[in-house]
Amino acid sequence: MKPLRPFLMLLLLFSPAFSTFAQKTPTASHAAAPREMRLTMSDGTELYVKVAGKGRPCLFIHGGPGAWSHSFEVLGVNTLEDSLQMVYVDQRGSGRSGKAPEGNYSLQRTVQDFEEVRQQLGFQQWTVLAHSFGGILATEYAYYYPQTISRMILLNATLNLNYSAQVQIDKGLEILKPENPAPFLDQNKPVIDRFMMMIQALNEKDKYHQLMYTTAEGLKKMNEEDAKRPPNYSFGQAWMNYPEYFQDFTEVTRHLKMPVLVISGEQDFSIGPEHYKSFHFPNQTTASMPGGHVIYLEQNAQFQKTIKEFLKKTSKKS
Repeated sequence: MKPLRPFLMLLLLFSPAFSTFAQKTPTASHAAAPREMRLTMSDGTELYVKVAGKGRPCLFIHGGPGAWSHSFEVLGVNTLEDSLQMVYVDQRGSGRSGKAPEGNYSLQRTVQDFEEVRQQLGFQQWTVLAHSFGGILATEYAYYYPQTISRMILLNATLNLNYSAQVQIDKGLEILKPENPAPFLDQNKPVIDRFMMMIQALNEKDKYHQLMYTTAEGLKKMNEEDAKRPPNYSFGQAWMNYPEYFQDFTEVTRHLKMPVLVISGEQDFSIGPEHYKSFHFPNQTTASMPGGHVIYLEQNAQFQKTIKEFLKKTSKKS
């Protein structure tokens, strides 16, 4: 994630050849050496995938839109590898993955990638852990492939881009206190257009990071890791051409029956500290804790504790 790239950080503020449902999900009792690989999807797109840790498999879905999995992995998510076999995937057109040869960055194609990765790795089911814009991808994936997901964890996740964009506008006005706030409040303009204006205004004052981070150290660490990111912005530049990403996915939550853990940051103004209240998963556990948009970095001990308690509670069901 790069907080000063609007097309990558809107919110930090988003055909199978065979079925393996009859296979037994591989579970590592001892952590094996991490495996890095490139998997080819059915449309020819090559995805970067890394598998590390022990236990039941867990797909990590990064946000952005168009970020990458590396910074999340090394800045806190990897602390779960003593309990889960983490599967880190850079989404198509992002990070270390290849561009889509046919230019397809639709929501349907993106979630199909997750399913094809699952099949190629030979997992019957897995946990899904999604951050930020990744919440939209995870919810769509769970809706169309519910039988493949044993449980889901939404971490600082948005399920409504327009809502989260408005949160950023409101907080930006509080931070900047502009002499003329009218352009940001003009209801005749789409909220996303006003959001982009706010991002530009915050960037000009070097204050956009205040929406996401509660400490300067967190921002410094993130920037250091994201400086290693390959210059692959295809997803980040293309996703706004697909209107399906702007749907209100909170309406979908009522239909998803698997156990779901929702973790929200009390100072996360890129998503909205109270956004989780609009989620209605039938089997939902909610944890709101101090911190911004990068809870896994700023509150790692509590992040670990909350997730591992959820894993223990739901282990007999997964």
